[in-house]
Amino acid sequence: MINICLFGASGKMGKAVILAAANDSDIEINNFIVRSESDTLNKNVGEFHFNTPDEYVFESKPSKDFDLIIDFATRDDIEKRIEFFKTLKKPLIFCSSGLNQSQLNDIKNLSEKFPVFIAENTSILMSLMKEAAIRTKNTLQGRGHSLSVNEKHHKNKLDLPSGTALSLCDALNIDSKNVNSIREGDDESYHEVVFLTDYGDKLQIKHSGDRRVYAVEVLNIAKWFYQKPKNLYYMQTLIEELHE
Repeated sequence: MINICLFGASGKMGKAVILAAANDSDIEINNFIVRSESDTLNKNVGEFHFNTPDEYVFESKPSKDFDLIIDFATRDDIEKRIEFFKTLKKPLIFCSSGLNQSQLNDIKNLSEKFPVFIAENTSILMSLMKEAAIRTKNTLQGRGHSLSVNEKHHKNKLDLPSGTALSLCDALNIDSKNVNSIREGDDESYHEVVFLTDYGDKLQIKHSGDRRVYAVEVLNIAKWFYQKPKNLYYMQTLIEELHE
């Protein structure tokens, strides 16, 4: 059994992870962390999310021993969380988005002290889509074509473009100002890369999913990542090992 300390436990992704863990016999979430200023602090977790009281409450710091941290909190107070991670010294799966480069570097530097897995998107299919887009761009090198990135997320997502879209832009050498971003609805999201040749040949590579997908996938990451040695890990690291 892998015991998880979940940061951002009162959010919608937190709820999805809690629900996914309830259906996974290898995972147990035993610490439900929120900001000390949160209105949910000390409220019952089950009652808040599912209208069914349970034995857990939202806390501002862990009260039980655990094996691994999953962070789906917003970027608010990220500097404070980074300092907290340093004191906890536990393996970290970091899924928060919207960080600036300095903040992201601070997260990466934690890998000098303990294992850190950075996942702006926890779906393995999303990572395979990125690989396919890179391969397509390399194949079209020297041929006239245009390339664009489209993405959609729920109306409450703070970062625009999304961290995944920015990662695609970086991998494909696209100016992030040209990303078409949509913020509407409550759950389902997608990322799409569109190739269009000068003579009208068109290819669209698209990944879509909802919170349940990302919740189940982050628990799969946790099982793979659990007890890994101190280092910095990404989805690509996981994929490469699975292909060995």
